[in-house]
This record gives sequence, structure tokens and C-alpha cells, in this order.
Amino acid sequence: MPLVPARWTQGCKTACALLTVGLTACSESPPPASSAAARVGEALLSLEAVSEHVPSGLAPEDSVIIAHRYVDQWIREQILVNQAEKALADQDVRFDAELTAYRNALVLHTYKERYVNDRLSAVVSEEEALAYYEENLQSFILTDYGLRALFINAPNTARLEEVRAALSTLDSTQVLDIERWCVDNGAIYALDGETWWNLNNFTKEVPMSFYRTASQLSSRRLVEFEADGRVYLVRFLEHALKDQVAPFSAVRKEVEEMIVHQRRKALLLEMEEQIVVKAWSEGDVERYTPSF
Repeated sequence: MPLVPARWTQGCKTACALLTVGLTACSESPPPASSAAARVGEALLSLEAVSEHVPSGLAPEDSVIIAHRYVDQWIREQILVNQAEKALADQDVRFDAELTAYRNALVLHTYKERYVNDRLSAVVSEEEALAYYEENLQSFILTDYGLRALFINAPNTARLEEVRAALSTLDSTQVLDIERWCVDNGAIYALDGETWWNLNNFTKEVPMSFYRTASQLSSRRLVEFEADGRVYLVRFLEHALKDQVAPFSAVRKEVEEMIVHQRRKALLLEMEEQIVVKAWSEGDVERYTPSF
């Protein structure tokens, strides 16, 4: 009889007990001595395996339903696998090498993720990020125009005098008043001014026509236009030209991600080298020279 893990809940224990009774009642043969929940051919499904698929905290009746459902799925899968193995030629079902490779990859991936999570720092200082950016400028060439902007997208019935004046002066003390106006008038808005957009994504939010793109983006005057029953107010704060190096503020997050990725690679390489060197030094490895 397998030991019952401490994590089992009373509902799960009840489910397995009721499941055993139900299986006994539905079968002409008694359950095996190992208290299995089901058998298909030579394969046995243990009650412990069933319990691991029953969430804790459920009412007993709900636990029984989930347990029965899992057993039914297991039985169906085993029957189909048995039939597939009979139908396929021997060479078609020899997956030992593939399964070993998959298991090794899974074990290594799990170990590496745990190792990295315990040791990797994702904190990147401003100085480190800026230094990396300046050393790798060619990695940050823009493929589209970049821009920072404030904009409001309001119904064309809204009275704009107050908000128009506030956006024109760019007085940061008025941001809360502008946001309140937007909420009251059902307007969509972006007022943080820190977000960098590429032009393609920006025009999906603000359907503005660009015919002299560089000149239009360089203007810091308030732009106002109507489209599809809405009125748009736009104020460009900063821009960057296509095919030029992106400003540091536009790629700050990307720089951090690249630095952390490099740290991760270096950490894993160091770990692997240490483990391999240790195994050789302790005599755990022997390499032979067979004649091929």
C-alpha cells in the first residue's frame, strides 16, 4: 500500500475511497493489491497518481467527479496507445533515444532556470545601461520614425477651449485637470509624455496624415484635426528619424533586457564549465579511443 502524501486533502482522500468503491462495483474482478484505480493491459493507474490530479479544497462530490474523469481519460489514452503500438512496425515505436534526449533537455532546462533564478540580478544601473548603449549604437538603428507625444481623441461635440489651451501651454501642473476633462467628456488620451512610439503604431491610435514626416514631427505646435466623428489634439514632444540611432530613452528597456540576457549567458557558461571541470578532476569521466 503506497504511503499517502501529507498534501492530500480530506476531499481527495474521500474521492479516492469512493473511486475504489465505484471501480469495485463496476468490475467483476477485485482491485489489485496495490490499490490501483484502473488497469489496461499491463499498465496500472495508481490511486496516488489519481489524487495528484485532484485539486485540494474541493467538496468530496466534486473530487469524485474529477477523479472519475481523469481515470476515464487515462483508460481511453492507454487503449489507444496499445492499439497504436500493435498497428505500427517495431522500428516505428522505438523512441528510447528520442525520449532520453527529451528527458535530458527537460532536466537541464529545469536545472538551468532554477540556477539562474537563484543567482541572476535583473537590476541594471543607469550608468551600466548608458555605457552598453554607447558601445552598441549600431544595434539601435530605427527602422521607423520614433516619437513622444501627448494626444487627446475626443467626440467632436466636446467643448475644447479649455483643454486646447492647456495642451498648448504644456503646463505640467494642468495634467490632472486635463485628465479629468477627458474622463468627463469620454475622450481617449495619452498624457504621460514618456512613452516612445514608432510612427506606424502611433497612426493606428491617431489617424493623422503625414506628407512631410520629418517636418511635421519636428513641429512643437498643437495639431488639431477631425476624423470619423472625433476630434484629435496632438502635441509632439520629441522625435527621432528613421535609419538613425534611437535615443537612449527610447530603447532603455531594450538595453536592460540585452544586458540581463548577457548576464544569463555568462552565468550559465560559468556554471557549465565549473561542473565539467569538477567532474573531470574527480575522476568521474573517462574518455576512450575506440577504433572506428
